Amino acid sequence: MTTAPHRSRGLAALRRLTSSQAVVERCELCAVAIAPEHEHLLEPETRKLLCACQACGILFDRGSVTRYRRVPRDVTALPDIDVSNAFWNSLAIPIGLVFLVDSSVTGTILATYPSPAGPTEASIDADAWKELRALHPALQNMKTDVEALLANRIRDAREYFIAPLDECYRLTGLVRQHWRGFSGGDVAWDHIGEFFDGLRRHSRPERMATRA
Repeated sequence: MTTAPHRSRGLAALRRLTSSQAVVERCELCAVAIAPEHEHLLEPETRKLLCACQACGILFDRGSVTRYRRVPRDVTALPDIDVSNAFWNSLAIPIGLVFLVDSSVTGTILATYPSPAGPTEASIDADAWKELRALHPALQNMKTDVEALLANRIRDAREYFIAPLDECYRLTGLVRQHWRGFSGGDVAWDHIGEFFDGLRRHSRPERMATRA
């Protein structure tokens, strides 16, 4: 009679152990176990992200054309970039939270803005993008497909980053998960604020236009 509670607790502990083992993340190329902080690869054709180990990430960290491209880890803040309201309005982007990617597949600049229904895309005029790139040297070497110009012009914010695409996808996921009603709600805005706080903390000094 006294052993049943102990057996029950033992079975519960075993279930917790097997459950924790089941959620171990693995490299989607070689299946090795990977840490929560790991590499990402992008398939430009589908714009799908894959989780990868460091070894597989290094395999695709080259300038040659391959099926996958390694997503960089660095975030660069651009505090000196000055985009006027008039120029921003000329881009015809309907909201102030957006990331712009140079797509090798479409040959266009894709503006993606998060929404409660998921990401929405629009193409940016090539001449407008050239004008935007001229505003800051770092934009001239933004990596095709895997880096984005991330703009935060929500409310009174006017800040810009060169961010890895996986960070932009993470922001999109936060908006989709937490946005409520027309204005978003306090929870969504708290998550968005925490996201940009983290981006600022981890950003590196501005890089000059020297990369190939």
